Amino acid sequence: MHINLLAQQPQLFDAVTQMLHREWSDFPNWRDAAVIQQRLQARNQAEAKTLTLVATTSDGELMATASIIHYELGDSVDREFWLGEVITAAEHRGKGLASTLVTRLITEARLRGIAALWLYTPDQQALYRRFGWQDVEQRVMADEEVTVMVLKIV
Repeated sequence: MHINLLAQQPQLFDAVTQMLHREWSDFPNWRDAAVIQQRLQARNQAEAKTLTLVATTSDGELMATASIIHYELGDSVDREFWLGEVITAAEHRGKGLASTLVTRLITEARLRGIAALWLYTPDQQALYRRFGWQDVEQRVMADEEVTVMVLKIV
């Protein structure tokens, strides 16, 4: 397995877009594949603190992806950088890829001087608590009960 910045593997933009769209197209932010791709391209510009990581096989097949997103939920200026779009292809689940990507994203955030990362999850609270994330609030997102969590980095 190889982990790289999506910006270093631009040939994977379409595959990441399709993976996100397939998984979450029932939700408003992922209904339009063209909009997903635009967000990915903006997020992965050289001057951005945000990024997307991709995990690939030795043959270059996309296995998993995860991102640091700027203001995923824009209702609080204090919640600037978010961990999101963490997804593993069905055939590669259960191998610890999500944990590996989250660990690497935390390192990338630290290198970029990001003080805290936020996330929301409906069902992976235990995974994130193992990394030191703390519950902040419960809320409803797209008709789904989620936990908002934070990890202080610096």
